[in-house]
Amino acid sequence: MLGFPVVARVLLLGSTGFFGRAVAHKMLDAGHQLRVLVRDPMKAAAFKVRGAQVLVGDALNPGAVAQAAQGTEHIVSLVAVRRNKPQSMLEVNVDGPRIMAEAAKSAGTRSVILVSAIGARLDAKLKYLTSRWMGEQELAKTGVAGTILRFSLVFAEEGGSLDVFERTAKFGPVIVIPGNGKTQFQPILREDAARCVVEAIGKPDLLGKIVELGGPEVVTFETMYDWFLQARKIKKPKLHVMPELLIPGAAVMELLLDDPLVTPDEIRSSQLANVADGLDSVTAHFGWRPSPVSSWAPINWQVKRR
Repeated sequence: MLGFPVVARVLLLGSTGFFGRAVAHKMLDAGHQLRVLVRDPMKAAAFKVRGAQVLVGDALNPGAVAQAAQGTEHIVSLVAVRRNKPQSMLEVNVDGPRIMAEAAKSAGTRSVILVSAIGARLDAKLKYLTSRWMGEQELAKTGVAGTILRFSLVFAEEGGSLDVFERTAKFGPVIVIPGNGKTQFQPILREDAARCVVEAIGKPDLLGKIVELGGPEVVTFETMYDWFLQARKIKKPKLHVMPELLIPGAAVMELLLDDPLVTPDEIRSSQLANVADGLDSVTAHFGWRPSPVSSWAPINWQVKRR
């Protein structure tokens, strides 16, 4: 069986987000003919300068996605939301994969890649993880050849979980840690996660599979927070609070605020182990070892001097 071409025509959905920017640049580095569908073309200016084709449209609009998919060989979707504001998880995390898959089918693309999350499952108490699982199911129902990549936490010099650490560290006189802080995670650097996405395009052996990916270390939530506190030289005391006691206040914040510090759903999911199939998951599927976050975070999370 012949493999996919080294250079391919790829449509990337979700290219201007926290993870999408890294994936887009990795695709261009690899020489792929990249097409992106964005609502704000100004956010894709850096891709256009490097030769990407920028189309204006919404990744949740079936017509726009179908048109953007024409002439492409592969579609990669990073589109997702963790909260129900301003768009709902149902329309983004569930409908989005189906819209992508239907566009792929009508365009005759060779494969699709859906980026999901470790822990995706059907559980009425876990809204976000249930929505990711439902999105995976919507993709499977279409029968389109696809690969699902589930990642643990993705870390970078800015954005993502770092924003969460920064906001919670500024909130009040103590650092509140939900639960005992011992929940296990397998964080991976954004550049390494992006490389996995790009290399998955050329791996037909991954079609039809769900691949769980993380970095080379399993660490606790409190350990990751300590990396941040060490980098920022923050000396606030830490207070462990039972999740059940935090949820009512989080529910009020979610109801009253557009961008609450935390939601009840996020508190519940933070207590679930978030690890891949093994410490060598990236090596097993792609043949290289991702960088350890433990030696990277304390340096790269320091406040940059101007």
